[in-house]
This record gives sequence, C-alpha cells and structure tokens, in this order.
Amino acid sequence: MSFVGTFSIEGTCIRTVRLKAKGLRFNCLRCATFCCRLGGPVVTSKDLARLRRAIPEIDDLIETVAVGKCINKVLSSNPDGQCALLSKESQNKFRCSKYKLRPDICRTYPFKLIRKDARLAVLVFPCRGLNYRKGELIDEEFVRKYLRFATVA
Repeated sequence: MSFVGTFSIEGTCIRTVRLKAKGLRFNCLRCATFCCRLGGPVVTSKDLARLRRAIPEIDDLIETVAVGKCINKVLSSNPDGQCALLSKESQNKFRCSKYKLRPDICRTYPFKLIRKDARLAVLVFPCRGLNYRKGELIDEEFVRKYLRFATVA
C-alpha cells in the first residue's frame, strides 16, 4: 500500500494538504486482477442494507471472519477466490453483477481512505489501472468527484 496524499475536509470543501504522488492517474481497466479475485470484500451494515434491496438472500452469501480481535462480515468468494458477485463480460473484462449496489470498499478500490477529524489520508492498493495514460489525475477534484461519499464523517 502506498501513500497518495492528505486532504483537508471543511464542510463541502476539499483541498490538498500534501500530495506525494503528483501526476498519478487512475482508470479502471475492469481486469479484476487485484480487487475482485482475491476473496470477497468486507461489507458494512450499510452495504448489507443496500444489497438486500436487490438480493433478499444476500445473508446466505455473507461469511463471518475473525482477523485478530476484529470480527468482519465478508462477501463470500468462489473456490478460485473470485467474489461471488463478479461476472465476466468479455475477454479480460469483468463487472460486478450488482454494480450500483456494490460495497463501499469496492466503490473506492484501489484507494483506502483514512479519516481523522478534518483530515483524509488517501492510500492506494496494487491495481493495473494506476498510472494508466488515459486515466484521470488523482487530485482534489478526483477526491471530490469519486470519493466524496466516503469523506462524510
């Protein structure tokens, strides 16, 4: 995991405090290499409520996993490690079968957001879509446009 930058959140205003990865770009290639084929994502109660609207039997796809002292609910995966909701659209192109309802961790991947008071640290996980020449620049506008929902305290 690498550090991208720190942003300040004041009401609806997001501004850059420190940007370590200048010029870093992102464009989802829909390859599902790291995000969707290494086990199912952790789901929150908010995620489960959203998924239940479309999948009444979603609880059958949830596993409880203990990591140290933490107990997490995780969306199950197939024997090959692929998320149970991942579907193949074409050669090397994948999509979540419940894309509009997908868990928050999936909405923000490859970014990990850590909020402390009015500061938001943005880190990145491995992803083939990072530094892609056609990607969008990761800056204040990117955080505002794509990660805003996750900045609300």
